[in-house]
Amino acid sequence: MKILITIIFSSLVTLTTSAARWQAAEVELSNGKRVSGKLARMGVRPLTITPTGAKYQEKILLKDIISITQIVKEQKMNRPWIYKEAGKIEKMYLEGTYPFVNLITEVVMTNGKVVRGDIVSVAFKFTGKGLRKIFLTRQIKGKVGEKMGDLVYPVRIKFNNRKTSVKPITIKLTNAGKIQSATALDNEREVVRFGKINGSKIVFNNLLMADYDIYILTDTNVLGGLSNSAPKKSQGETLPSDALTELKKVFPLANDFFNDRWIVALNGNAKFCKTLVYKRREKYYHSHKHTPGG
Repeated sequence: MKILITIIFSSLVTLTTSAARWQAAEVELSNGKRVSGKLARMGVRPLTITPTGAKYQEKILLKDIISITQIVKEQKMNRPWIYKEAGKIEKMYLEGTYPFVNLITEVVMTNGKVVRGDIVSVAFKFTGKGLRKIFLTRQIKGKVGEKMGDLVYPVRIKFNNRKTSVKPITIKLTNAGKIQSATALDNEREVVRFGKINGSKIVFNNLLMADYDIYILTDTNVLGGLSNSAPKKSQGETLPSDALTELKKVFPLANDFFNDRWIVALNGNAKFCKTLVYKRREKYYHSHKHTPGG
């Protein structure tokens, strides 16, 4: 059977970008002041946010962000309090008031996606005039005696010269059966993107700048394309020439439910490599009896 795959690029399949530690940005404060400078994240944890209505957290790399906006969800003057007794819920309110702000965060990404929800606190270093550190959090609590106008905090971070730039990847597949599913694996972020299927055409939208492995399942074929690139943090030495041969020797020793299995392809480097494995179960383990949905 002859299989023809036509890939139409609005951009390359292997989409790469280099991101320096310090990135040009403009910070807008709650008092209306704007400061330009360079910004870098403190620590290695990506920006983490729980989208509104979702039960999962989403991790976003700094280089994927066009802007971060802190939107006021609630602001009020609270009275300080303490518990009357340890282990009891009854409170005793003290004199004075303090400003309290509850925020929701909106992140606009380079693939056009907008994520809004509760952010996990994140800190940045900043080189702008008057600012050395920027701290983003979901709640801000002032001091007793302060007024709401006394609070000054960042309400927007915009990365200069950054815009939505990555366009869809379109694949035209012929003579390979009916397409059942298509996925693209983002190697750096370890996230799977799902393609939209329309007949023999597959479109991957909302991509980020990355290297992708593409997998297509039809009713007669399994097609896989592995990129040779690796994330920046996972660069390693070239795989030995006999790596595939040696791996094939130990692969059959692993316990598995599948009777027929073998390695089809291996690529990558000594720190970051991938295998494409064929697996087939000779006999369904409940085939001797009726299994609903089996």
